[in-house]
Order: sequence, then C-alpha cells, then structure tokens
Amino acid sequence: MNPVRPDSRGSPQSRSRDPQSIIVFGASGHGKVVMDVARRGGVEVTLVVDDDPKCHSLSGVPVLSALDPEWIATKEFNYIIAIGVNAARASVFDRLGTQGGIARTLVHPSSVVAESASLGAGTVACAGAVVNPDSVFGKNCILNTSCSVDHDCVLGDHVHVCPGVRLAGGVMAGDGVMFGTGAIVIPGVKIGAWSIVGAGAVVLRDVPDRCVVFGNPARVVRSIKRALPPIFQM
Repeated sequence: MNPVRPDSRGSPQSRSRDPQSIIVFGASGHGKVVMDVARRGGVEVTLVVDDDPKCHSLSGVPVLSALDPEWIATKEFNYIIAIGVNAARASVFDRLGTQGGIARTLVHPSSVVAESASLGAGTVACAGAVVNPDSVFGKNCILNTSCSVDHDCVLGDHVHVCPGVRLAGGVMAGDGVMFGTGAIVIPGVKIGAWSIVGAGAVVLRDVPDRCVVFGNPARVVRSIKRALPPIFQM
C-alpha cells in the first residue's frame, strides 16, 4: 500500500475524526519512525504535538505545542504516542484518554505478528518486529526495530522493547519495563514492573520490580526510587 501523505486541506479538528488519520505525540527521532509506520499502513498523520519550542514541523507535518489553543480545541481524535521514555509515555496516555482521544495500534507492513498474538491499544510494532503465537502486549507499548518476541510472552502496559531485543518463549514483564537495545531474556523469566534491562544484557533469572540490571549474566546494579516526570505539561 502506498503511504498516505498529509496535505493542507481541513483543520486538525475536522480531520482527526477520520479513522484513517491520527495525531502523533512526540517530535523526536522516534516520532519520525512512528510516522513512517503510520504512513506505510495507509494512515495519515495530520498533526504532531510536542513541547519543543524550536520544532515547527516533522517529516512535513506541522508541530504544535501541547498548550497551543488549536490543539486544545481538538476533540474526538485518534492518536499514537511517540515517546520512548515509559513513565512519560504512560502519563500522556492516561491524560489523552480523559480528553476523548482514541489510541490507535500501528503495525509496520514488514513486521510479523502472529494471528493469535495480541497488541493493546496504542501499541506500535516497528519495521522488522516479530511477535510469535499467543504472546500478549498491554496498552501503549513499543516493539522497536527488529525486535523478536517468541511464543506465550505476556507483557504489561507501557513496555518498550528496544531494537534488536530477543525475548524467548514465556517471558513475563510487568507494566513499564524497558528492554534495552540488544538485550536477551531466556525462556520463562519474569521481569518486575518498571524495571530496566540494560543494553546487551543477558537475563537468566527473575528481576524484581523497579530495578536496573546489566551484564552477562545480568545482575541488579541499582533500584529505581522515583518515576520520571512526564514530557508534556498538559
């Protein structure tokens, strides 16, 4: 399917109700990736929202501040959040749900998601991601470039599986877990909520809640005492 390119016709308020259009929250490099996933799936990005005052457009789409009256007036919109930091993405997701937003799920046409797998609302599967049978993702997750999630994995809300991660069968992860680039987790391991698996780590045993683990084999290097602040002041 050819990507749908944005044009200047209509306001964000009128066009955001279209089921084949969305608003993207986040104008970083990951925002570019999410926009490409949307366009390759035939979904038009009508607007990007971000707090960076220096950013006025992203991949040809206007960028508005979260405090801009034009954005605030937008109602009944479809959206996807392009923020890699899990705590910030969770905060924005919760807020948008109270403003009439409908979270879309996006899957890049080059990714492979088994028919029996499940991706929650607001989840994005980027190019080359693989999700095998009976694996389940919660809401607002990121399956980043060329990650692999094998059979019967169960992952909570707001999880980020970074590029090149390999999760073997039956891995379980609580809400807000971050799997760093290239991390490997062996079958049946449980990762506690809001923990971080460092880049390149090889996880051989269960990880408690709110811990950072690194190394091969992975070991706990510190605990996480507080949540990160949200990016959008909405």
